[in-house]
Amino acid sequence: MELSLVSAKASPRAAAAAVSSSPLLPSATRSRPRGRRFRCVAAASKGEEVFGGRKELTGVQPLVEALPPAGRAVLELAVVAAAAAGGYTLGTRYGGTRTTAVAGAAVLGAATLAGAATVNSVVPEVAAVGLHNYVAGSDDPTALEASEVAAIASKYGVSTQDAAFKSELCDLYASFVYSVLPPGHEDLKGTEVEAIKKFKKALGLDDVDAANMHLAIGRRLYRERLDAFQKLIFVSNLVFGDASDFILPWKHLFGITDYQIDIAMRENAKSLYALELKSIGRGLDIGTLIEVRRVQLAYKLFDEVAADMFKEHAKKLVQENISSALSILKSNTSAGNIPTEVINEVNSILAFNRLLTVLSKFPQGERFARGLGPISLAGDFDHDMMVGDLKILYAGYTTEVLSDGRLDDEKLGPLNELRNIFGLGKREAEAIIEGVMSDVKSQVPA
Repeated sequence: MELSLVSAKASPRAAAAAVSSSPLLPSATRSRPRGRRFRCVAAASKGEEVFGGRKELTGVQPLVEALPPAGRAVLELAVVAAAAAGGYTLGTRYGGTRTTAVAGAAVLGAATLAGAATVNSVVPEVAAVGLHNYVAGSDDPTALEASEVAAIASKYGVSTQDAAFKSELCDLYASFVYSVLPPGHEDLKGTEVEAIKKFKKALGLDDVDAANMHLAIGRRLYRERLDAFQKLIFVSNLVFGDASDFILPWKHLFGITDYQIDIAMRENAKSLYALELKSIGRGLDIGTLIEVRRVQLAYKLFDEVAADMFKEHAKKLVQENISSALSILKSNTSAGNIPTEVINEVNSILAFNRLLTVLSKFPQGERFARGLGPISLAGDFDHDMMVGDLKILYAGYTTEVLSDGRLDDEKLGPLNELRNIFGLGKREAEAIIEGVMSDVKSQVPA
């Protein structure tokens, strides 16, 4: 990254305190991050590698687990009824009157009802354990569907908004988000945002609850891995889109500046856009150009930056042709004979340049990747070091084009185009053409 966040105003301790006291974080969530264990592994890993092993039921939880919602209700009524009957009998035996019998029934029945309510109160906790074990037992957590989560809640007769169940949803989400962030200095792969969005949708978390988990992760990364913290900012802002301005207060919680956020967004976007540009070769089909433009907008990369990157990519493709042609040309031992492979490499450069030029003027070209247009190596930092080799290659191609000793507009067109691509001066190119023409004429018998 271009800028380290070490220079941010708030210390890690202050940032941690800020997150803990954030009004965005509900109290149940604020109390948990310190004990939350994140695992930094690939998102495609098995569930236990991301979320930890199975959780065990304790106390009355196994009994609750064994009963369906209807069964629990019947059992509760039966137990309360039995307790009330027992209380009535005791009241009659020891009190001797109907009043004491009713009182006994009420007391024992109420006590048992309270116990039944206590048992029922652990149902969301049992459901949360069931959810955890189901997701942790998955071979591919990214394949989780919302219907599966809903089915688990329905199985236990709980709402996904119950505190214990919702807390588990948040824990699972936080572990997943942390797992997809690449370790160390590895770059993002470009799949992280969609994977997180899909998992968030499957869990049914709203933006605020999910954003709180991103902030909790940020608290840890801010202390431990600043490079990963910058990746988190980038990924999080794309996950929540425009809402990130309101639910992800990076500046307030961590004391960083707009400039530092912009750096995190730009550098990670550039890294991913560079990966996307690798799909572009010399063929340049329209579908690919449209897709690259879509990706650029998705990464929120400025047009100017995207255009510069595309031009540099196009230049690298041309430089590959140049290197190949020069290697063949310099190894050629036949004087005055330009190998066909050299001419093919140069023709490939010219065809690529013409295609870039045509597409830059194409109707609805605003849908295409930015940076289309003719190539020129002039002005590159290493152009002065390359110019000698470029002149050699230009002279070789010119020798082939003018091998019949005639120079006309049809031949001059590609020679001028190649001159512009190589960044040669007009007089330099004219001198090479004149030299080649002189050599050709000198070989013609008088």
